Amino acid sequence: MRPTSTARYPRPLIFLHWLMALAVALAYVTGGDPTEAESMWEALLGQVHVACGLTVAALLVLRVPLRLVLGAPAPLPGAVWPRRAAAFLQAGLYALMLLVPLAGWCALAHEAVHFSVLGWSLPLPNGSSAWVRALGRTHEALGQLFIAAAGLHTAAALLHHAVLRDDTLRRMLPGGSGR
Repeated sequence: MRPTSTARYPRPLIFLHWLMALAVALAYVTGGDPTEAESMWEALLGQVHVACGLTVAALLVLRVPLRLVLGAPAPLPGAVWPRRAAAFLQAGLYALMLLVPLAGWCALAHEAVHFSVLGWSLPLPNGSSAWVRALGRTHEALGQLFIAAAGLHTAAALLHHAVLRDDTLRRMLPGGSGR
């Protein structure tokens, strides 16, 4: 039996989901210390990395209220533990969408007094503050945790699609008839 649901995520949430996924992936592949660029290429990668981190943070500010207002489709029928695991993972992903850019901002503040991204001067916290240094030191580890959690999220979506053959993934894919 194949559990199905015609309910999809609202189109704005689908758009933000995939835009954030792109920004996270691009931030990951352009990672590195943007304050230690030794070539124009490294400087460009650093700019892209910081811009993607800022994009994730900005999109989160849009996504959370929209999710609260627009809601989400009801979970597909099934065992309770996978739904709880999915809710736990989703909460973790939302927390990391906030913590990773915040830790990156702190790491940047610890390494530089001024930093401009794409010509815009980024306001930085006091880089000598103990909490800024402590949070900044977690940026890389949190980023790795974020990628691992996103990979688990992706694997679960593919498992639902290819093995369980339900509509979990289809409800978040672009296209189709959204509400």
